[in-house]
Amino acid sequence: METEELRKKWMRVITQVDDRFLQLVDTLYKNFSKDNDDFFDNLPEDIKELLMESREDLKNGNFYKHENVISEFKEKYKITK
Repeated sequence: METEELRKKWMRVITQVDDRFLQLVDTLYKNFSKDNDDFFDNLPEDIKELLMESREDLKNGNFYKHENVISEFKEKYKITK
């Protein structure tokens, strides 16, 4: 169903639903709106700094690829699988 059709449908239906359903839709909308907030703004400053530092490390190539870590681990602990 296209967005415009969906809007029209809900404009008709919303006047016919009971209070319980309206409360459910309201809660769903509130949660959806919260999820669209940028969580970064709500983090403690020290965590923000660590995340920014990590981002710079990635940009500068200062990281280990998963495959390399696994390979070194298997080699170190003599795992053959």
